[in-house]
Amino acid sequence: MSEEAKNKGKRDQIRIILIVAIVIIAFGSGFKIYLDYQAREELQAEYDTTRTTLTTKLDSISVELNGRITEIAQLGGDIDSLVTLKDSITSQRDQLQRTRVANKALIQRLDRKVTGYEELLLAKDEEIVQLKKVNSELLVENNELKEEQNELSATINEAKQRQEQLQQRINLAAKLKAENIELYNVNSRGREREGDFRQRQAEKVKITFNLADNEVAPAGSHRIMIQILDPAGNVVFDVAKGSGSFTVDGQELFYTSMQQIIFDNSLQELSFVYDKGSEFEKGEHRIKIWADNYEIGQSTFNVR
Repeated sequence: MSEEAKNKGKRDQIRIILIVAIVIIAFGSGFKIYLDYQAREELQAEYDTTRTTLTTKLDSISVELNGRITEIAQLGGDIDSLVTLKDSITSQRDQLQRTRVANKALIQRLDRKVTGYEELLLAKDEEIVQLKKVNSELLVENNELKEEQNELSATINEAKQRQEQLQQRINLAAKLKAENIELYNVNSRGREREGDFRQRQAEKVKITFNLADNEVAPAGSHRIMIQILDPAGNVVFDVAKGSGSFTVDGQELFYTSMQQIIFDNSLQELSFVYDKGSEFEKGEHRIKIWADNYEIGQSTFNVR
């Protein structure tokens, strides 16, 4: 065999090897693309199934909660927080239906909330039992009082006063309370510092606290607001930075910053960071923390 024929044979072998390698690489890439596509399809299918299940659960809880609201209202119980919660559940269901692409974080968060809602329904069942018992007892007592109205009028008035006092104590006990309030001066580099604020660095303040344990307070939505009052007693206020107003006993008050939360009695930790955009005035500043229309905590910081 001639040298030229040998070289041609070698070139043909190299060409064949290259073609085979390219085919193998192309096949491998195509197979990986197929596996990735199949994995995405399986993840999306699993998400769609879970989303459907959660949507069904949220719809079921909403229907059951509506039944509890009707029954508690008929028995004279407080339904405001339940109505707010029902609106929140409807909003969460709508958000879930709008989210078409797999979102693991959303599913996990709603799954935890569904568990909490189911526990709340059981708690409301117990409340309904107690309300029925109270209503039954009141009915019996009312019949007896009708028979002895003249003799027991003084006793009725006394019982009414005790009931009002008890309700006042219940209302007071159900109020939220802020504890472990901590204040930090945050400088331009994001470093946090406790103690007195230095005026040339005092443009941003961070307030952290947690909501105290309260078994009496119902689960539900609350507006948590902070007021930062300067040394003259004026509220630091800037609509562009989220400030607004609220009403207490018919009087309009202003807040510096606000967050909407769902109270779940888990010692929730809340954090507010307010960037004034300019230096705070020198002197003592007061921080007031509000829940809806009542104050739940105070603290102070000094700018020097």
